[in-house]
Amino acid sequence: TLASSLLGALSASRQETTGPLILAQWAAFTPAVKRAAITTLLRRSAWATALLDAVGEATIPYGDIPPEYWSQLRGHPDRRVAFRARRLAEEGPQISSDRAAIVERLLPLAEQEGDAARGKEVYTANCAVCHVMDGQGGRVGPELTGVGSRPRADILLEILDPNRSVEANYRLWTVSTKDGVTYAGSLGAETQTTIEMLDVASQEHVVQRKEIASMTALDQSLMPIGFEALPESDLTALLAFLAQSH
Repeated sequence: TLASSLLGALSASRQETTGPLILAQWAAFTPAVKRAAITTLLRRSAWATALLDAVGEATIPYGDIPPEYWSQLRGHPDRRVAFRARRLAEEGPQISSDRAAIVERLLPLAEQEGDAARGKEVYTANCAVCHVMDGQGGRVGPELTGVGSRPRADILLEILDPNRSVEANYRLWTVSTKDGVTYAGSLGAETQTTIEMLDVASQEHVVQRKEIASMTALDQSLMPIGFEALPESDLTALLAFLAQSH
């Protein structure tokens, strides 16, 4: 709350350097504070430009900017800011270099028909611990109810290359306490005195802020890589199952 309020107060600044100074602290911001920072950065064209420069240079992940803020940037009254935002939004995240060959080899599977009944088994074994679908499953990753409305190629791309575009809420955080305990997972609710961590086993941990030694957001998704190790028939089956959820 204090960090968000301080960022709100900075919106009254008239210095062009305020934007870059805020951006220099980006890695230490929680998702809630990042939203407050973006709101402040959109107040002035120079700050918005600095934000877009950071995204373009990949010092700030594309997924750290929520969709509603991309809409504001694309419609910014400063035509130069709006043009730059539209260009970045069109280009979007690129396939990770270490995943490119895997994606190229397996993406054609999205065009094949699979066994949805088998896909449910694959989903239960590999995905349900972290994702909710139709009210069932873990809360670590994004809910997948309705994911079938998306193209299968897009779904498969996110399975094979989860670090391509990571929303801030689903970035991997590590929190270390002063007594040497480390938690890793997604960052949940925040209060003035505590934070909630949800680990990859969907176990919730409440950590007192006064006990925190460090908090770091890693530049990677909570979702692990390596699903290309599944048989190709299992991948097509999983896609067939997910495609049924509308």
